[in-house]
Amino acid sequence: MAEELASVVEFSVDLTKAEAPEPLPAGKYEGVIRQAEIKMSQRDTKYAEVRFHVSSDQYPADYKDGNDDGTTLIYRRVSLEDNPQARYTTKRFIEAIGAPLGKKVDVAEWIGMEAILEVDHEVWEGVTRASVRGVSEA
Repeated sequence: MAEELASVVEFSVDLTKAEAPEPLPAGKYEGVIRQAEIKMSQRDTKYAEVRFHVSSDQYPADYKDGNDDGTTLIYRRVSLEDNPQARYTTKRFIEAIGAPLGKKVDVAEWIGMEAILEVDHEVWEGVTRASVRGVSEA
């Protein structure tokens, strides 16, 4: 039987003092795919949502806000539409992670693959966060 969780959670600091952490600094990091799923966009187009893990041992020495177990970065720029532009960009992504190419693509096979992530910053709902600008061969 699952353990029942209490209704009260106590944090190490008062949440009124909580501030947005600094994002992972811009730069190049090696990422390992931990999850890859086919999704539908709001425009009803098919794409792959790819979750890369960046280990904490790659953090710059002066970066203090990262999680000890690493950072997850979500990449949503792999269109899975069947048109010339999407097929080409998908081919380039698959080549970058070293996965097999063919007429059929199984995104589940991408799990465990590695790539170099070009990380930049973007502002989303007023908060600066790390984002993957590009993916290249590890």
